[in-house]
Amino acid sequence: MKASEVLKQLISQEPSCLDALPRDHGIYSLHDHEGNIRYIGITKGDKYGFYGRIYSRHVSGSEGRSHKFSHAYNTGRMWREKRDNSSDAQLAKHLRTAFVRRYCRATYVQVPSSLWHNLSQLETAVQAIAPDGMFAWGSKRAFNPLPEPHFLLDALLDDLQFTAAQRAAVERQASLSLIRAS
Repeated sequence: MKASEVLKQLISQEPSCLDALPRDHGIYSLHDHEGNIRYIGITKGDKYGFYGRIYSRHVSGSEGRSHKFSHAYNTGRMWREKRDNSSDAQLAKHLRTAFVRRYCRATYVQVPSSLWHNLSQLETAVQAIAPDGMFAWGSKRAFNPLPEPHFLLDALLDDLQFTAAQRAAVERQASLSLIRAS
């Protein structure tokens, strides 16, 4: 498989909802809530393929930079300090997970099992030719979370029927995020 062809497919495909991803393996791109590709990765090592790597790990994994969506949207009312299991923090993480699953997307290219031994090299080659910004979440250094998308998050809070108490809890998380950032 040629890196240029794989990149072309990742860019030109209609992005998929995260809950519709197959359990096949290959290379994928993560799209933020505005539809921009921010990361290109592979499923190697995940027995549930695209679905497991993206829907489970990138979305609901820890806030560390290896779980791209979880890290990128660890902001504002969706903020949670890593390993904080307080009720406010758990609610913020639940909100973040729901936000990402609703507003973010992915594209993917399945790679036949006969080529899995070359998957890492293909990933590196595609990342190397990706235009600026498409690998913004892939740096070896930590990347900064995105600003909170207020209007989308407000709509989601309404759709999820968050109570006044739940809204107050995620507001407390937003306040904590500002304190930790300073």
